[in-house]
Amino acid sequence: MDKCKKLYIDLLKKSLLNELYFENGMRISYLLKQMDTSCPYDLEHLLKIHEYEPELYRSFKSVFDGKEHYRERIFGFPMTMIGKQRLENVESCIQKILLDNIPGDFMETGVWRGGCTIFMNGMLEAYDAADRKVWVADSFMGVPEPKLPQDKGVDLYLDTKLAIPMEVVQENFEKFGLLNERVKFLPGWFEDTMESTPVDSLSLLRLDGDLYSSTMVVLENMYPRVEPGGFVIVDDYGALEPCRKAVTDFRNKYGIEEKIQAVDWTGVFWRKER
Repeated sequence: MDKCKKLYIDLLKKSLLNELYFENGMRISYLLKQMDTSCPYDLEHLLKIHEYEPELYRSFKSVFDGKEHYRERIFGFPMTMIGKQRLENVESCIQKILLDNIPGDFMETGVWRGGCTIFMNGMLEAYDAADRKVWVADSFMGVPEPKLPQDKGVDLYLDTKLAIPMEVVQENFEKFGLLNERVKFLPGWFEDTMESTPVDSLSLLRLDGDLYSSTMVVLENMYPRVEPGGFVIVDDYGALEPCRKAVTDFRNKYGIEEKIQAVDWTGVFWRKER
């Protein structure tokens, strides 16, 4: 990889993860704490947050794994919550796809603010691979209310922070100069959109739907379209039991034996062989 390409990709990752201005999340978190306790804020504390909260600052700066310091991260308004290792997993998979000339588009189901799909398109731009599409699939209304018994107790539908309108995601693509003809949006609940999705071939399928129902409907409809040599990534496998069970049930049903490989504390992937 040439130096300029590497610098662009590394800067894109840092920007999407909000590594460049992560302390602003600490500042907003501090202000919210003061509001919650009806205490006045201290301007010097706000401006010199790294001096007043040095342990949190050092810890936050060193860990971008999508798990630690959730409150501070979320209020820094990153483009993605998946963390550095999972974003680099996407990078590695794309590099192998392009190197091995595996045909097919890229898709993420469950995109939040769009960061991972922005990165996918950035990779295509960096490698001048204009012949692939990036499919951005989301309800853009948050997580659906659970209907299946396997999803009982997963109340993420109540979290309004997860409901990002499609127009906001499109604007985020524009901010990075990556809203182009390659990017295709698929708005709607997966149970309504996946079967009729006009996708013929995928080389990268990334699932981030949280629930058993969302994970299963995507696998049932999209996995057959993943080309041999393509990659399947599951974001919530380690974090949410319903998601893990859906993956296990699907793989058992169809006799899928490719080894599941861990990315970090929650993300996993495998490479489709046939």
